[in-house]
Amino acid sequence: MRLSSSGRAPLSRRLVALAGSLFLAAFLLVAQAPAASAADTVIDLGVAADRGGDVVGQSGKIFVAADDRIVVTKSDGALIDTISGLSGAVALSVADNGRKVYAALRDSHEVIEIDIATLAITKRIDLTAYPCPSTLAQSYERLWVGYGCGQAGEGGVVALELWRPTPTLVPVWPGTTQPPLVAVAGSTLVAGEPGADPASIRVYDVSTTPATSRGEIRADTSLRDLALADYGSAALSALADTHRFDAWDTMTNAKTRAYDSGELSEHGLPTAVAASPNGAYVVGGWNSSAGDAAEIVVYDPATAEVIYSADHQGKALVAGSIAFYGVLTYAVLKEPDTGRMHLWRLPHSPYHASTLTMTAPSEATALKQLTFSGRLTLSTGAPPGVQTLELYRWLPDGTSRPFQEVTTEADGTYQFTDTAPKWGSYEYRLYWPGNSWFRGSGASAIVEVGLYQPVLTVTGPTTGVVGERLEFDGTFAADGITFPLTIVTVVRNVSNPDGTTSKALAKMTAAADGSFSFADTPTTAGKHTYVIQLVGNSTIEPAKTTHVVVVSQPPA
Repeated sequence: MRLSSSGRAPLSRRLVALAGSLFLAAFLLVAQAPAASAADTVIDLGVAADRGGDVVGQSGKIFVAADDRIVVTKSDGALIDTISGLSGAVALSVADNGRKVYAALRDSHEVIEIDIATLAITKRIDLTAYPCPSTLAQSYERLWVGYGCGQAGEGGVVALELWRPTPTLVPVWPGTTQPPLVAVAGSTLVAGEPGADPASIRVYDVSTTPATSRGEIRADTSLRDLALADYGSAALSALADTHRFDAWDTMTNAKTRAYDSGELSEHGLPTAVAASPNGAYVVGGWNSSAGDAAEIVVYDPATAEVIYSADHQGKALVAGSIAFYGVLTYAVLKEPDTGRMHLWRLPHSPYHASTLTMTAPSEATALKQLTFSGRLTLSTGAPPGVQTLELYRWLPDGTSRPFQEVTTEADGTYQFTDTAPKWGSYEYRLYWPGNSWFRGSGASAIVEVGLYQPVLTVTGPTTGVVGERLEFDGTFAADGITFPLTIVTVVRNVSNPDGTTSKALAKMTAAADGSFSFADTPTTAGKHTYVIQLVGNSTIEPAKTTHVVVVSQPPA
């Protein structure tokens, strides 16, 4: 069974979307990801069967067809339940966001509908007129069935319109011997009869009913598996004796790319091929010629470069059993002698990990520049090259600061600066989105910022004469800092033989660089003490200084 890609955007649009900023929720999930890439796992399903092995996932459950039953597990392979009493369960399908799983029962000539939540069989669709249903492909509420019991001319493909209370059966391709392999994505359906040599893969436009033929893809040898990629624009084939997987343009029917380079590709047999629903990967499965070793290889769809591979000894991969559920890739293995089934689960994609560190300042003061540094490292040890990081910042009141991008050096190191506008707790979250090879990673820090501690100084004359203007200049020792609105007050205390008097002389707004000035014209002789006070706020601590001027009477 091939999970449908219908309704998804073309690859070019998805790549543009991937390059954009991700939501905070994505950051939180990735930031908690383990530093090392997890290994693949193989889980014994506790059942042996000659037929079956198809697998689908939906709503937290994995379904595996096993001839007289369907085994249902959690995503980690832990057994949930078994749907038993079936007659030749060999193929499964589920639509994106679907609530039903469909199973082809070859021996009883029917397709059954299973409620995902309750695991109850809710509908049985009679296919006696199209016997031995063996392969399925689904797009929303339409299901395509490859049928045939092995008699020449009696097999083919039929479409089921599932939205009808009694599904309508619409023939698509009659006249085969074996039940054709089928795959659907977007408005494209492909079907090919396995074992026919040379292979002929038929391409259909299924945007209309009945389907319209778009021609045939002609291959050199027999077909083992078939899938669609990139919104149906590319067909993927696993062909016998080719030691590779081929991609074909479904508009021109020409071969466009080959995928190989697996450990078993030189002597093994291509057994299964699939494309992830998000278009990020092509996944191919191999069996050794002796049938006692299996390998799965993950490819970059555009370059055919190997992204990840895993192998398993002592078991064979079931043909066509690669499926996807979320970020996980599954396949089914069988023991050659006993037929005992095992669920093979790859680590979640992307298949390699990354680690992002961030070192924050140990001390911080409002209005002074803070410097952060760190490094992006890859689990493979390769230098990451120049990468763009996404920086999110929050003020103490919870409001966000402007989004910023940070660029690393080729070795992954980076540095950025920030200036806190006031005191309080500042949160910094840095995120690398990752790519098709490496999972993204994040780092965060909370910096406690204290009030700016000003050094208040005032310069001016130290002596004066009654009636003459005195001028004073002051500053906060600003260090090139730009200050918010800051208030300075001046009180004048005059002491002489007649006593002491005080007067509020000035209240002013300092300039943005922390400078200010004021003037006074004494009217009496005596010791004039000017008390200059910087009024504190959420950015600056209060400060106070004095300046003394001895004022005398003018000469007679």
